[in-house]
Amino acid sequence: MNFAELLLRLGCALVGWLIVFTHILWLATSRVVECGSDGDEFWRLLLAFAPVAIAFGFLLPLTRKIAGVHQTLRWAAAPLALISPLAMLAVIKIYSTVNLAGAGICSAEPASWHSWWAPVQGIALIAIGILAWRAFKAAPALPH
Repeated sequence: MNFAELLLRLGCALVGWLIVFTHILWLATSRVVECGSDGDEFWRLLLAFAPVAIAFGFLLPLTRKIAGVHQTLRWAAAPLALISPLAMLAVIKIYSTVNLAGAGICSAEPASWHSWWAPVQGIALIAIGILAWRAFKAAPALPH
């Protein structure tokens, strides 16, 4: 493996981990975010960011061919496993508010996309969890 491929694999995997962590942290902290003058803009951003986080989740196992780095970097999944339940609680809170109670995220009346927010985030959390688990379980490639 040449130096350029090594840097590309490492860079892409690091960016993948950063994007996945960003999404999970935003979800986990969304339970304490109040609706201000921006209204539901924060939740729209999270809704749009979910497919991006899933896409970047596919980059997590790219360091597999760099055995030492992969062994170290794959442990980034451990803190993700600790934060994910908090993110799921936020998703459940919005689901109960919007989908079960019929209220909006930041208003009394739900917008058309409010009913999609919690299911999309739930699917994103499950998909990211699977991708992070696959990256964690991926055995480093044997040197040639």
